[in-house]
Amino acid sequence: MEEATTPQALQQGDTIAFVSPSGRLNDIWPSALERATKYIETLGFRVEVIFTSPLSEDHATQIAQRCNELHQAFSSPHIKAIICTSGGNTSSELLQHLDYDLIRANPKIFCGYSDITNLHGALYSQAQLRTFYGPTALLELAEFPKPIDFTTSHFLHVLSSSANTPIGAFPRSEQWAPELSAFITGADKAAEIPRSLIASPTWKWFREGSATGPILGGVLTAFLSLAGSKYFPPLKGAILLLESSFGAVMGSPAPIQKTREQLVQLANMGVFEQVKGVVFGRLVGANLEGVQEEFEKVLGGVLDVSGFQGPVLLNVDVGHTDPILTIPLGGLVRLDSTKGEFVGLEPGVVSKQVFDEYTTATTPFQEIEVLSVVGT
Repeated sequence: MEEATTPQALQQGDTIAFVSPSGRLNDIWPSALERATKYIETLGFRVEVIFTSPLSEDHATQIAQRCNELHQAFSSPHIKAIICTSGGNTSSELLQHLDYDLIRANPKIFCGYSDITNLHGALYSQAQLRTFYGPTALLELAEFPKPIDFTTSHFLHVLSSSANTPIGAFPRSEQWAPELSAFITGADKAAEIPRSLIASPTWKWFREGSATGPILGGVLTAFLSLAGSKYFPPLKGAILLLESSFGAVMGSPAPIQKTREQLVQLANMGVFEQVKGVVFGRLVGANLEGVQEEFEKVLGGVLDVSGFQGPVLLNVDVGHTDPILTIPLGGLVRLDSTKGEFVGLEPGVVSKQVFDEYTTATTPFQEIEVLSVVGT
């Protein structure tokens, strides 16, 4: 695969697009959308919400409409970054219908997590674009009364630094919010109740060692849905980023047996024979008795059987936890248990001058024919 493009840094006055390629929650959480919009504006950016409502009742037309939203965001010259509004479970429907040539010709910041893992893999493997596993608009950026400082400070550090300098050490949050926001879990979708923060479990070197490589991955469920397809990212020599999602009830831990099956599937695919290190996000329910212990027992067993010898770092502030880091997928990182380091060795973004040296002019946007996905 040719070298992936590092997008241009955000600057004051830039426009950020909110898009919804998976979950369609803008109409369900309008107060949250307004909070996220106002917060981004207080940082000196503009917001453009690209959202078709209602979508067509025809499934094929729906897919084309959602693809068009992403194409509009990528091809519009005034939009400099794209933040997904949420995860969901349907982003994989878009992969074979996206215009990767258009996206490759218009590289820009693309951020989200959870089900957005599907798009991260596809944009990296098919459009050679480095993307970011980080906050979403309707969750992290819509926090009441404002987003957690740790999340937004690292988001800005990674995405708005135009000095062309490496990201440096990824920080650890000393506090976290074990419960979901009230507007997500309660009947009142406009609920404005601050969440309580408690002391977070420290990062844990489950396996010691050092390794350097590009970091790639995402949430287990979506990452494994890419297996066997051309959208699965190349992992040889990589640092594998993993995290688990919710169980049957939103906010509950994933069943340990399900996580075991997923890890075994990775082992059967030969993933642990290819990667040089593993970073695993803080578990949903990490504060509940037995959750962490059960997980570590399963993980250790799978790694032992696979013969994996690289460093493994657990409890990292990634994915389905709050606050969270912004991780540059495809960016070079180093793990070193002796130094206690998880470090980004490359810039997350580059200055306009550097960006212009290796990118082409914006390709004019041409809307997809909505019937283009029928019968494919």
